Amino acid sequence: MNMKRVKVAIPVAIVVGALSLWILEKDHSAVPLTARILIAAGGALLSGVIAFFLLQEDKGQNKAEN
Repeated sequence: MNMKRVKVAIPVAIVVGALSLWILEKDHSAVPLTARILIAAGGALLSGVIAFFLLQEDKGQNKAEN
């Protein structure tokens, strides 16, 4: 596991989770708190996973430079 990707994916997930909780509280306060927390956690998890996989290094790039 590449620590560079983890160091970026975790803050992305935290920011997405915090912003989604804030937006859900501000605009959709009729939704129960447990549902808002689950929605925010799902969004944070999904965005963290996407960020992790999008930060893969291109292994073919190093061969082309040599």
